Amino acid sequence: MQTTRRLFLSLAGVGVSAGAGCTTLGPDDDGNTETPTSTPTGTETDTPTTTDTNTPTETDTPTETDTDTPTETESDTPTETEAEETTEEGRETEEETNEEADDETVYDVTVDSVDARSMDMLDWNSQYAGWPYIWGRWAAYERFVQYDLENNVWIPRLIDNWSIDGTTITLDIRDPHKYEDGDEVTAEDVKANIVMNLATGAPFSEIFESFDEPDDKTLVIETKKSVNKTILEFSIFSQLQQAKMAPPYDEFYQRFWVDGEEGVGRDIQAMEPNEPHYVSGIFGQMRKDSEQYLMERNPEHPDADNVNFERYRFRTYPGNQAKWDAMLADEVDTVMSAFTPANVKAELPDHWQEYNFPGNWGVGLLPQHDPDTAPHISKRPVRQAITHAISREAVRSAGGPRVKTAFPTPAAISASVQDEWIDVDGTFGPMQGGKAKAAERMQDAGYEKNANGIWAMDGDTVSFDISVPGSWSDWVTVIQATVSQLTQAGFDARLNRVNNIYRIVASGEFKMAARPWSSGYARSSFPYFPLDWVFGRAYGNAHSYPGGEEGTEITVPAMDGDGTMSVDVQQHLADLSMARGDDVKPIVEELAWVSHQDLPMIPIVEKLEQSFISTNNLSAPDPDSLAGNVKWPCFYAPREGEMQWQGGQE
Repeated sequence: MQTTRRLFLSLAGVGVSAGAGCTTLGPDDDGNTETPTSTPTGTETDTPTTTDTNTPTETDTPTETDTDTPTETESDTPTETEAEETTEEGRETEEETNEEADDETVYDVTVDSVDARSMDMLDWNSQYAGWPYIWGRWAAYERFVQYDLENNVWIPRLIDNWSIDGTTITLDIRDPHKYEDGDEVTAEDVKANIVMNLATGAPFSEIFESFDEPDDKTLVIETKKSVNKTILEFSIFSQLQQAKMAPPYDEFYQRFWVDGEEGVGRDIQAMEPNEPHYVSGIFGQMRKDSEQYLMERNPEHPDADNVNFERYRFRTYPGNQAKWDAMLADEVDTVMSAFTPANVKAELPDHWQEYNFPGNWGVGLLPQHDPDTAPHISKRPVRQAITHAISREAVRSAGGPRVKTAFPTPAAISASVQDEWIDVDGTFGPMQGGKAKAAERMQDAGYEKNANGIWAMDGDTVSFDISVPGSWSDWVTVIQATVSQLTQAGFDARLNRVNNIYRIVASGEFKMAARPWSSGYARSSFPYFPLDWVFGRAYGNAHSYPGGEEGTEITVPAMDGDGTMSVDVQQHLADLSMARGDDVKPIVEELAWVSHQDLPMIPIVEKLEQSFISTNNLSAPDPDSLAGNVKWPCFYAPREGEMQWQGGQE
């Protein structure tokens, strides 16, 4: 094997925090422990997103992405105070050299892994806005830039150098970097990929002014106005290079960017290719059947010499129980994401190496704000009473304390970075008063308990189902504990396990649903992204939150306790997207306060991701190493020469 050198950048103030997550496009997988009655499982990779969509992606994650802890001065997320223009001289660089392999053999063997869903749900379209049904997507498509979730730095991949200078973004493409067919990935191709992302709803698509290609490996983007640098980095860098300036993407590019045609994004997302259109990653699909898809090493990839096994196979193991059984029986070598509680982890053979890193998302309650559909839950005092009645710490214990974190406050900022942005121990109270405080809020709103001990108004009881994905066992456990607490507090709450939570939420015909409270990924450590999510972007505002409409002001008690304050949520989000330096935190505080008081969503827990590599046949990176702290180790480590075949021949 050839020795490879990897250069990675430490941007001034890049940051993310520890969190939770599902698996990809948006949020990713949920990791958690605790042993409830029904074994928790839960690859909650339901990805609601648009950027790391890699995605709630990316297991989705919902995404894309992304955990980190941005602060104003020394944040984990790229910040704008230091080094606003990232130049060659202003970057700290570091070279890492992988150990040279004993030889250059590429073994004619197949590494086995698992996939999230059945093969009939195969979809290689990384612009698809739902769950990324194909985990091999992370191997087939090269990521623009990788994020180290533990050390909070950007790592060059397809884009190996970049700068953001006011309204000018310059991206340098790795040279050489080829598609599987031998063609170089060019600036035109990267432009096509970015435009696909803009067409399918990426934030700030309206600010992109022009693209220029000084040469085949340089793309210069001009924006109409200066945007918060952190937001731009998280919005652009997490893309997967799926496109090429060739069919069908050249036509989409022409229709959307040149002709300004409406509805192009829907056409892009409606594509369901049975195989990758253009393989830019380290593996490409070779074939598939009803039980598996097989990926073959891409010899054209610049890091191909670091991969010493010929094939990577993904078989259908729907649900976490099936994944656990496969690991226990040593039927597979890697598992990208699977919630694995402590009791199951203890039973795994010692050769299974676990990787944990922040996900920045987790279980939240999505209340319906439409008074016709949800006459009680649409009232703020009822949502506040529900929040008081749920002990988030008790729910965390029920759902898996090893890899879950209870939210300090119900403000829609990642739990791991709330202290950096808001006054958690002062102004922003935990809203955890228990049954007594819940009763006080209900009585103040005019509710009384009926003869059965259920809260009611004018004979109409506060009754609602909480719909939850039935196959996400840890989420089911969390909601079971939630329902139990709500019942004890006088709410007629029921758990409703469903097969298609997306359809239920999209229809708007729900009163309460268990949904990711943020879009996940590293970007969700920066408050803009989760706030934008809960205030309307999530699920197309299927929860009918009034603040999701432009020009609508939400009036809440003033932060200083004197009177009230009114906030135009969408305008504040727009202001935040442009803010820099000392202007950022005050806007974040006001938006966080509205989310804390008005509860557009109710965050409950965050998660750590859980990913696994077996050392039965493979080498595996150290959990504390760079390759052990990216999404996902089983796809990143091979390209770095840190997951190599060490077993016998097949």
